[in-house]
Amino acid sequence: MNSSTIIKIMAGLLPAAPITGDFINSSIETEEISGSEEGSDSKYADYEGPTMEEEIAAHSGSVPALKGTEAYNVKVGDSFDPLAGVYAIDSADGNITDNIEVTSNNVNTDKAGNYTVSYRVENSNGNWYEYNRKIQVSNAPTDPVPMIPPTEAQLSKEKSSDSDSESSTDITFIGLDDVTIQQGDEFDPKKDVQIIDVDGSDITNRVYISGDVDTETPGEYTIAYAVFDHFGDSHAKARTVTVE
Repeated sequence: MNSSTIIKIMAGLLPAAPITGDFINSSIETEEISGSEEGSDSKYADYEGPTMEEEIAAHSGSVPALKGTEAYNVKVGDSFDPLAGVYAIDSADGNITDNIEVTSNNVNTDKAGNYTVSYRVENSNGNWYEYNRKIQVSNAPTDPVPMIPPTEAQLSKEKSSDSDSESSTDITFIGLDDVTIQQGDEFDPKKDVQIIDVDGSDITNRVYISGDVDTETPGEYTIAYAVFDHFGDSHAKARTVTVE
């Protein structure tokens, strides 16, 4: 999982809109989009590791566990999401990935060096676990994002799905209806927008938004929203904003 996937998806959703987001490279052609999710349908086709349910069953004790927090290298200039590939399990509450908090993060991907990301997760009984993860920024290629174990349902779906099935149907985008506003009105692309992950958790705060609406100039504008789910799959959706 990397920012280039997000870039390609969003470029494909914005064929005519001005592109202003930091994650967009206007040199990318929309023809490249057809392969932007290549392999996503078969991500777990050959998976032989434990399922999320098996990981939870194997965990013991009253304190939750953080997973996917091994030392990680980021290439200078690449983007870094401290929550990508990170998940949490608890013997009583099960999958509590949504409870993970990043309590500190001093990673600067523009400058080579050693950094630390601190995590905290708490279960419903008030028991918690904290961990300090080492992040290195260097000229070496960015490490692959750790794979989060699929649920049994996810694994079954991946193994049985046709090659043309779209994983994006697992993500729920809320508040992305096309809208018409009057010239001079304010427009906030984040207002009333909510994105629900495949496991039911709210990942609105992880969305990448691109496109621009000139509220002083009548016309149609396209805003694209893209996000990575907990499994590392990318999803995107666009909406049209009409200024009258």
